[in-house]
Amino acid sequence: MSDYFWVSDLPEGRCEYKFTWSPKQLELEEKGIKFPNPIKLELQCCRQGFEVACTGNVSTKVEAQCVRCLENFEIDVNEPLSFSVRLGLGAKSVISLWTEDIVSVERFSGKIDIKPRIRDAVLLGIPNYPVCHENCLGLCPVCGVNLNKAQCEHSKRKAKSRDPRWQKLSALLKRKIEEE
Repeated sequence: MSDYFWVSDLPEGRCEYKFTWSPKQLELEEKGIKFPNPIKLELQCCRQGFEVACTGNVSTKVEAQCVRCLENFEIDVNEPLSFSVRLGLGAKSVISLWTEDIVSVERFSGKIDIKPRIRDAVLLGIPNYPVCHENCLGLCPVCGVNLNKAQCEHSKRKAKSRDPRWQKLSALLKRKIEEE
């Protein structure tokens, strides 16, 4: 696969493109993140004269470790991507699409390196503190047991010794659950 997206070769009207990269091609390997699947981009472009509008979606799966229970799980990454290109005379013929949303390239030989933007989209789609599920109980701070899989003496003791000031609120919550 070419490293560049040849914008000057786009036909007038709408067209669709699909790109696939390995994590190594996007320099994502050394970040300590595991990618069981390649990174894919589905891009829709609309060219009208010397203006090109591109929108798409970057998708992949990432293997992560839950920050609460330390179990491995997969995260689906789906990030939107959009940029516009102006084809002009005297503009650069090669440009790297980094943070700009609108770029200008040479009308007859313009090409864009979209890999930096794809790499950023993937990294932004990965949560800083990945959690396997919303109700993950994590590990016991005393003995290290995964509380999603088993109970330990420490967690049982903690459940029994709840702060009495929360009893009325617990009773209201219990009543609400019973009504539903």
